[in-house]
Amino acid sequence: MTENPHDEHPPEKTPPAPEIRAADAPTEPGCYLMRDKKGEILYVGKAINLRARIRSYITLSDSRHTVKFLMRRVASVEYLTVASEKEALLLENTLIKLHKPRYNIRLRDDKTFISLRLHPEEDFPRLTVVRRRKKDGARYFGPYHDTKAARKTLKQLQKLVPLRTCSDNVLKNRSRPCIYYQIQQCKAPCVNLISKEEYAELVEQVLMILEGKSRSLEKQLREEIDALAASLRFEEAAVVRDRLFDLETTLQPQRTVALSGADEYDIFGMHAEGAFVEFQVLYYRNNAMTGGDSFSFDHVEVPLNELFSSFLLQFYEATPVVPKTVVLPVVLEDQDTLAEILSEKRERSVTLVVPKRGRLKQLLKLAEHNAEGSFISRRGREKALQDGLEQIAALFHLPSPPVRIECFDISTHQGDKTVAAMSVMTRGEVDKGRYRRYQIKNNMTQDDFGAMREVLTRRFTRALKEKDLPDLVLIDGGRGHLNIALAVLKELGLEALPCVSIAEGRRDAGGKLLPERFFLPGRSNPVIPPQNGQVIRLLASLRNEAHRFAISYHRKKRSQATLKTSLRDIPGVGPARSRALLDTFGSVKKILGAAPDQLAQVPGISAKLAESIHAHLHAES
Repeated sequence: MTENPHDEHPPEKTPPAPEIRAADAPTEPGCYLMRDKKGEILYVGKAINLRARIRSYITLSDSRHTVKFLMRRVASVEYLTVASEKEALLLENTLIKLHKPRYNIRLRDDKTFISLRLHPEEDFPRLTVVRRRKKDGARYFGPYHDTKAARKTLKQLQKLVPLRTCSDNVLKNRSRPCIYYQIQQCKAPCVNLISKEEYAELVEQVLMILEGKSRSLEKQLREEIDALAASLRFEEAAVVRDRLFDLETTLQPQRTVALSGADEYDIFGMHAEGAFVEFQVLYYRNNAMTGGDSFSFDHVEVPLNELFSSFLLQFYEATPVVPKTVVLPVVLEDQDTLAEILSEKRERSVTLVVPKRGRLKQLLKLAEHNAEGSFISRRGREKALQDGLEQIAALFHLPSPPVRIECFDISTHQGDKTVAAMSVMTRGEVDKGRYRRYQIKNNMTQDDFGAMREVLTRRFTRALKEKDLPDLVLIDGGRGHLNIALAVLKELGLEALPCVSIAEGRRDAGGKLLPERFFLPGRSNPVIPPQNGQVIRLLASLRNEAHRFAISYHRKKRSQATLKTSLRDIPGVGPARSRALLDTFGSVKKILGAAPDQLAQVPGISAKLAESIHAHLHAES
């Protein structure tokens, strides 16, 4: 073979990727892990027959056209077999949480579900809004899609049925009725203006409303009006009549979305466009819609049925309540297995259905319509946020729009209890799961610059270790704060990490309002973008979040210190008992709101000392 003298370095041929063969896959149920050429897991899936599932990927027989884009990236497949389809489904969920593959969907762990709680066995029960359900004998109603919706329901119920709103501590220690008694939204059980038997009837009425038995309650109220009128107690009859009117007015809108004969339904809708998928769930409880939630996923390159099955398992792993019936938009391969898993969690039978006609089909269409509307709204919002991030990149000369921005702020009062806070924005939206707060250790004097140096050193030393750097660092302050930040980054070898500071718009000595402005490295004059533009809206809101977070932490530290000092002024209370009180109650507010018998439950606190602590703290306040 003759060598080419001009070809001193012939090009190397890229070795072909190993062939993925369906014959290598077992025919048993289990999970498969698709890896790229670097060995990183791209996707985790499950199947009743692993060989048949892999064959559908290889031959691209799956109807979802984006599957081929996933297969172009797959270099190898690993298989894990199990004994049953149920085990495969549970294993898939575990592997997704463990490896966080790029092409699997993952629900956020910080999602909370709001409920209303009422414990019928308590003395004079009350309704409260809670985020967690416990097995404590109480009745829970919901979920509600947000706290605002739950509190709106609570407010409506308070007008319909006058249960108490005060805490147990206030109930035990109040000596005269509060304003709610004056406006007829409470019967003042705190001062014994209603018996426990009469109050129990009110509790039963609230439960009837929450359980969807409003028709029965309306009938009961009409009978009560007739009885009061027959006894010539017309003023009392008028009060009940007004309650009946409020009940009918409040519940009328819910009846327009009522599901006749329903008990508990979750209705899921789905909308897909290209590689984007939007899920919408509507909650129906006791014959009425209580709210809903939407979930958005991008870069979806796997079969939709497979995706939806994984989504459902993650969703019901996080939610505190599983309904009697789950309405689905598509038939799932593992539908029976999912129903079995959900039934175990609910401890009662759960049915998964795909309706073909009737009222459930209409509600499914409503859920799908909501999913489409949420998708359109989200895409519009995402475009606006992306435009804002692109404007930030252009203004600060960044190589690309920043995905994650971290903002730092210091809070102090004459050098006392100095703290810092970090707020985070990811893809243009606040990311509260990444917020952090710092107690400044070298807190000798009132030194904002020293505190900023300490917190940035701590944050980015850890970020380097964990390979978790942001795309932009935002400092709350002026040129001096920026210089401190740049010095810290240089010491850590992070000179290339973009960093700017934001100076809040304030009025000068002449009363003129100064605009929000940014200080950039290597530039003497600040940059002043349009004050009503996206750059200001995004970054000022992030700065305000850091400011709010820092101030709330600073107030908490000062309040704790003040309480500790007050506690130690009480004879018999030293450092150990002060610490025990804080450890037991968890916050200053709860110690101040505790009754003497609650204080006496703290180890080392006698009943006599508890009375002394309670009297001292309330005399101080």
